[in-house]
Amino acid sequence: WEPDVHTNVASRFLMDVKSTRMFAMLETKPQLRLVLTVDVPKSFEQLVYFVRDPAKFVTKENIGEVVFLGLLRGGDALHSLLRQMHGLYVPAVINNTSWPEAVKADFTAQLHKFMANLTETVFEVKGKTILYIPAEHITDAKEASKQKDLVQRLESTIIHWTRQIKEVVNRQDSQDVGGEASGPLDEIEFWRGRSIDLSGIRTQLDDPAVAAIVSVLEFASSSYLAPFLDLRNLIHREAVAAEDNLKFLLCLEEPCQGLVAAHPQEIPALLPPILNCIRMVWNISRFYNTPERVTVLLRKLSNAIIVRCTAVISLEDVFSGEVDDVMETLRQSIQAIESWKQLYEVTKKAICARSPRPWDFSVSPIFAHIDAFLQRCNDLLEVCEAQLQFAPRTPLPAFGGTKGPEVRKSILDIHATFKKLVSSLRVLNYNVLDVKATQWHDDFNSFKAGVKDLEVMMTNVIQIAVEAQSCLPSHMELLEAFQLIAKRDFIKRFVEKKTSEFYAAFNAEINVVKKLFDAVRRVPPKSPILPKYAGTARHAMYLLHRLSATYNKAAQVRYMLPQVPEADEVFAAYQLAEASIQQFMHNTHSEWFTLTNEQSLQRELNANLLTVDKSAGGLLSMNFHKDLLAMGQEVHYWERLRMPIPYIAMEINAQRDKYRVLRDNILMVVRDYNKILTTLDREERMLFNDRIRHLDRRIMPGVSKLDWVADKHALEFYYKEARR
Repeated sequence: WEPDVHTNVASRFLMDVKSTRMFAMLETKPQLRLVLTVDVPKSFEQLVYFVRDPAKFVTKENIGEVVFLGLLRGGDALHSLLRQMHGLYVPAVINNTSWPEAVKADFTAQLHKFMANLTETVFEVKGKTILYIPAEHITDAKEASKQKDLVQRLESTIIHWTRQIKEVVNRQDSQDVGGEASGPLDEIEFWRGRSIDLSGIRTQLDDPAVAAIVSVLEFASSSYLAPFLDLRNLIHREAVAAEDNLKFLLCLEEPCQGLVAAHPQEIPALLPPILNCIRMVWNISRFYNTPERVTVLLRKLSNAIIVRCTAVISLEDVFSGEVDDVMETLRQSIQAIESWKQLYEVTKKAICARSPRPWDFSVSPIFAHIDAFLQRCNDLLEVCEAQLQFAPRTPLPAFGGTKGPEVRKSILDIHATFKKLVSSLRVLNYNVLDVKATQWHDDFNSFKAGVKDLEVMMTNVIQIAVEAQSCLPSHMELLEAFQLIAKRDFIKRFVEKKTSEFYAAFNAEINVVKKLFDAVRRVPPKSPILPKYAGTARHAMYLLHRLSATYNKAAQVRYMLPQVPEADEVFAAYQLAEASIQQFMHNTHSEWFTLTNEQSLQRELNANLLTVDKSAGGLLSMNFHKDLLAMGQEVHYWERLRMPIPYIAMEINAQRDKYRVLRDNILMVVRDYNKILTTLDREERMLFNDRIRHLDRRIMPGVSKLDWVADKHALEFYYKEARR
């Protein structure tokens, strides 16, 4: 039971004076549904008919007495009855001479009334209007007009004809034929049927038997004849109008046949020819070019578009989660509707510019139904987007950090809650695509409110996960994961906000590094273990590495994240900072490279191994220049920084093990010699003066002759002999 449809029909049957019958039947295609109508169905397997007494008002108390019902099965039983009545019973009654005249006259009058109603009912099912012509033996109209009973029967027939013809004449448009599902082809079929029906009535009115009845009533001066004659003349005019309307509407048949089989994406290309045909009808047709009729035709064109879009939209896919194809179909349907409205406006402007009769009628009747369907498509598209967000077909990405398992569980809980919301839509007992089902607004608003709550829950999860990340690269990886699952605009905007916050944090980090770098540049740091130049460059490199890990990750996923204006500024700031640090490292290296020249290094290597400190009482000290020691460390760290090394420095560094062993041995010589001198006091030194002079003769080559590049064997002999 569909309240919006069935209640109106039932109320019309029970309360409208003119609606004394109602039919109920079940349709199985495209789906099982109850059909209630006050018009006689053209075809049926079985139906229940309801008939009420028009003279009585229906109440709860008397409905059983006033309303009668019965069951009719499929077939053409009424037509068989009509043939049997015409072939058997009617001739038997008319030709009967044994009945009293009063009885026969009364029975014949009732028989003609029954036959008129039966004939009307039988052919109404087939969409035809057939006038029942009573089989009266009229040879002289003037004499027949004097028979009171005959005149009354003929007047009863004329009254019935008048009512039949008046109903046909008053049914001048097809607004109620087919309901909201009727399209331009239904309009064409209506006028085709109307043209045939009116032509048939016109032919029947030209029948000699009808002329004889009219003659009798003219002689009888019947008051019922004048309305009938007026209607007969009107029928001729209406038949001409129907034929003319059909002639012009047939130009729409071919393009509209393509429309009824089209996919939504094909509809925009099919509409211009149809609108051109409607323009031609508006400009040339004699009878159809009224705003009312053209409005009906344009509304039926809207209905046809709705029918085609409805046919390809799968509600099962919408609610099951397989939404990729149906989302594309919904977008194509929306595009088709928007194109239809735009083409209408273009056509309207063209008519206003070139025709003296513009389309100045209201568009509300044309687009009210299709606008409601457009909103329904947008609603379903929102359901599909929610499916992508909260019921994805792909597995969740990995969430790092200590909160990773908790984040995953929270998202899965949100997905479970969303499935319950979708289930509430899936079990609705009405067609979601039927815009007359107004209860959809309440159901969808309830669903939408639930989705908004889930969106807030999802943003809370994102907030908690992001706050738990302590380093910027991990922060960026988390944003990448959330961007992959962000489908709804609200969540996308929140991820975009968090992306902006990330770039702001990265920019703050760049500023911190800039301040530290400026401090390094002003006052190079001193380290007890790092050389002066390479140590400064290494410190600058550490500052650069502090930024580069975040930058590399950001550059890797930059175009997978929301595009925010802060990104370009931050990347430009990083590149400036990187260039500045790289230039500083290059300048520091250049300064060291310049100071490291071959002459000074060679002079330092040619220095004697030992020096005697007279002020310290003749103690020895190793004469290995500190610049040579620093150079070894500089070379070591510059090599790790992958910077070029002077050739002489590379040569010296290549012999670092040799110089290290030599320095150790010379230091042992210095230590042993100084230990002897420092152990003896002045008197003891005088006592051992000969031995000390002997020792000095052994030490003296290192003070005056041997240098650091002397022959290896000479050096080895020297420090061994000096320590013996």
